[in-house]
Amino acid sequence: MAGESRIMMIKFESPTSEFYAEVKEKSSVRELMKIITKVWGDEHMRLYHKSKEMKCDQFLSAYNIKDGSIVKVQVLAEAPDHHPLNHVCTNNVKFMEKNRNLNRFSNILGLIHCVS
Repeated sequence: MAGESRIMMIKFESPTSEFYAEVKEKSSVRELMKIITKVWGDEHMRLYHKSKEMKCDQFLSAYNIKDGSIVKVQVLAEAPDHHPLNHVCTNNVKFMEKNRNLNRFSNILGLIHCVS
């Protein structure tokens, strides 16, 4: 059927563990992060495919992820700094919602710092 997203099997690897999950071909990186959080319980992470860091607002197709691809997971002890040039996102939505105004202010300061 046209427009229907196919299912792919993706392998997730960290330095200490691995698992497989089925994902839709048209999934976003943010959706992969949700799957990892459900399985491992870690909320702060970075994902890599073929040594390229994946951005949460991108779709899997941006990284040429296919059935059988391997996604490397770097689990972080705490949330990365929220800097305007840091495109890494965390799956910690509550943290982001509570600190939305603070993040806007820090982004402005970060832009000022980058320009100066």
